[in-house]
Amino acid sequence: MTAIRRLPLLLAFLFTLLNTYAADWKTYLSYHNATKNTAVQGRVYTLASNGLYYYVPDKDEIRTFSKATGLSDAEVQHFAYNKDLGAFLIVYSNSNIDVLGTNDSIVNMAEMKNSNLLDKTVNSVSTAGKYAYLSTNFGVVVVNMELCEFTNTYDFGQKVNSSVCVEDKIYAATTAGIYVGDLRKNLLDKANWQLLSSNTQVSLIEFGSDIYSIQSNGLCQLNPSTGGLSVVKSGNIRYANPEGDLLVLGSSTDITTMDEARNFTSYPLSNRFTWASWDGTGFWASNNYEGLRRLTVQEGNFLHADSLGIVPDSPVRNYCYYLDLTDGQRLLVGGGRLNYQGKTYEGTVMYMQDGRWTNFPEDSIPLKTGLAFRNVTSVTQDPNDPDHHYATATVGGLYEFRHGRLTHLYDCDNSPLLSILPNDKDYRYYCRTSGLRFDGEGNLWMLNNQVDTVLHVLKADGSWTSFYIPAVAGYPTFDKLFFDSRGFAWITHRRTTSAHHAGLLGLYYNGTVDNKADDNAKFLYTFTNQDNTSYTFNQVYDAAEDREGNIWVGTDQGPFVMRDPVSFFEGTPVMEQVIVNRNDGSNYGDYLLAGVPVTAIAFDGGNRKWFGTDGNGVYLISNDGQTTIHHFTKENSPLLSNVIYSIAVNGTTGEVFFGTDAGLISFRSDATDPAESLESKNLKVYPNPVRPGFDGHVTVTGFTENSDVKVTTSTGQVVAQGVSVGGTFTWNMRTRSGKRVATGIYYIIGSDTQGNKGATAKLLIVK
Repeated sequence: MTAIRRLPLLLAFLFTLLNTYAADWKTYLSYHNATKNTAVQGRVYTLASNGLYYYVPDKDEIRTFSKATGLSDAEVQHFAYNKDLGAFLIVYSNSNIDVLGTNDSIVNMAEMKNSNLLDKTVNSVSTAGKYAYLSTNFGVVVVNMELCEFTNTYDFGQKVNSSVCVEDKIYAATTAGIYVGDLRKNLLDKANWQLLSSNTQVSLIEFGSDIYSIQSNGLCQLNPSTGGLSVVKSGNIRYANPEGDLLVLGSSTDITTMDEARNFTSYPLSNRFTWASWDGTGFWASNNYEGLRRLTVQEGNFLHADSLGIVPDSPVRNYCYYLDLTDGQRLLVGGGRLNYQGKTYEGTVMYMQDGRWTNFPEDSIPLKTGLAFRNVTSVTQDPNDPDHHYATATVGGLYEFRHGRLTHLYDCDNSPLLSILPNDKDYRYYCRTSGLRFDGEGNLWMLNNQVDTVLHVLKADGSWTSFYIPAVAGYPTFDKLFFDSRGFAWITHRRTTSAHHAGLLGLYYNGTVDNKADDNAKFLYTFTNQDNTSYTFNQVYDAAEDREGNIWVGTDQGPFVMRDPVSFFEGTPVMEQVIVNRNDGSNYGDYLLAGVPVTAIAFDGGNRKWFGTDGNGVYLISNDGQTTIHHFTKENSPLLSNVIYSIAVNGTTGEVFFGTDAGLISFRSDATDPAESLESKNLKVYPNPVRPGFDGHVTVTGFTENSDVKVTTSTGQVVAQGVSVGGTFTWNMRTRSGKRVATGIYYIIGSDTQGNKGATAKLLIVK
């Protein structure tokens, strides 16, 4: 790894922000599961749910960090404070590294992440002087935190669990034992490392120029000459945290501090905490989902928790497999996924409205149902009652909630829902559901996987009906369901197995859920495009209807579009692949995103296509499919991951939400749903006024579709013009020649597609 000198911290941080669209992005990460904290300079930095935030007790303020605020990555694995520099070293799960200053400056060090190392796992981090020591699966990596560069890599050829530097010597606890290397020698030569001890179950901690380790019999000191371990304090110690001139030790019964003279002070606990730090007057404790808590010392050295847990308003977990936006702009989030890969996700149902999160408590659900609550696959809201929700999961059946509390479980004992293993003693566990959706009559539709009858409806009157479709009986991974503008139901079957096909199920039920005689159902797993080329798929991920009535399907071979959905039921439909012209004079073209796995599809107010992918980030494609407007990846933007599960578009605000495997993030798009009529009272301009120093775009919403828009001075001179995207027009505050406009009052004038002047808004710009 090459040592590269870095920009000064603050300058580099600003440079990062300016080059990653940060102002247009917003993260919605979880900060609930607090696991570690450090109290420094009047702040308490906390690692929670693999995210980072700090709390300022004197101001009762919280600041969260994310890619949208300058971090270079998501999923923090380690963070270690360097007291000599007043900075943190942050290591992410992919071995990317940031240096975070207590002035909020951030510098990225991506060399290790971008290296060709086969195993980049970092097991622990320690600091000494201006250096940080990374213990990896191959050796010890040394980072100069002052210069933000890698200085040395000591390759042991084996796993290093932990390492510390004390008095010009590095001690490394490896799978073969404890090694010591003298920095005055060439430590790139393995012969200059001495094996002190064959003890492999060691985690090293430096405190007061001594080296300690937590063992099964308590806190032990390492003899730097022999590698022997001697007990300093016996007991079941769970963590040891050096905090200034104290070492904080935690057990199930107390928190104990040890100073450099080995004087111990114990503080009995009434609660068990996973981590504690000392700020000079008291403790800050992290305790998983109870959050960060202040512990003050009472008479008799007892500790008192001053308040409930301090947790930033956020989703309870970074699970966002399923997103749905209600008419009231409430974002519903279901955490889990179909469990054919054998992964288990805690049952997670939550929603966000007006920037505030509501997380449904799941702890009591197993007590009520007798079943584990896991792998939520979809969630929906009663269109007539915003406090009434339903969720499906791979365990149990259909869950009904009122005011966020479980009120009923519909399973194979009290509904037509079926179990995969009806004769098993735990048969209720194997009732797997997905794909919730209300129809226009208030009936709730759902999918029941890997059983004979896969489609069921809980009718508005509380009774049930089911659809038996022989062609898909027993299919295991039906996933998404939606109704188009014609009343057709469209259902995706996720994957191909030895006995089942990934494909698209269409159902025309003529608006009568009880009369099965007039139904027409068809399952298609071979798509034929306009060039008579046929495709079968390993994965069919999503389907959605655009604003022109076309049905788009996302597959592992790219996106397909059906221009005539009626033909699906009447014959062999053409599943078109949009041809993108090369515009190189050859008259050739290429299929849009051919071979790119399209996992999620959504449309904005301008009928532009948002495509999420499995491993290739997010694409925004123009209405005609010919132009890639944006291609966001985690490498070129604050996008948290290139693996996208779901997309939801807020047509009113233009905010586009992306559910990724690393959490939820949104992008403020330049398109909103068009207004029905063009009126001045509907136009909204922001920012307004534009204050000195602002160099972004002015956004105007409230236009009808494809409105012609002109920007004029107060004297009527046209300085810019364009066409609204859906209901939105954006302006970079420059003239048509590219020159920044002067201070003054400007008028934004919109006319409809017939040329009738319809609406005017006023804007003040101050340079």
